[in-house]
Amino acid sequence: MEKLKITFHPREDKRNELLNACQMIVDQTRKEAGCIDSCVLKGEKDENGIILEQHWKQRHLLDGYFRSHHFSALLGAMKLLAVTYEVIINNGTHAEGIDAVDRARRVE
Repeated sequence: MEKLKITFHPREDKRNELLNACQMIVDQTRKEAGCIDSCVLKGEKDENGIILEQHWKQRHLLDGYFRSHHFSALLGAMKLLAVTYEVIINNGTHAEGIDAVDRARRVE
């Protein structure tokens, strides 16, 4: 099983907009092949933070998700509405998570 955790630090005036975007994407992602669970949580250390957490059956299914329209929409929301964000896969580092996303999105 693969775990994806994205922690967002939203722009103060855009928190609700980012939260709504995340919830819509989570609802759609639950229908994706290989998605075991997808949820939005309140930040652990930062009460204004937002955490998107997903579990996938296998890595190639998660990589496929990184190439999906849902994830592209999430990337757009992250870049527009968050000050910073952190992508973690299986308790790795943010750098490893971003690298995995970039590699998956480069594959046609």
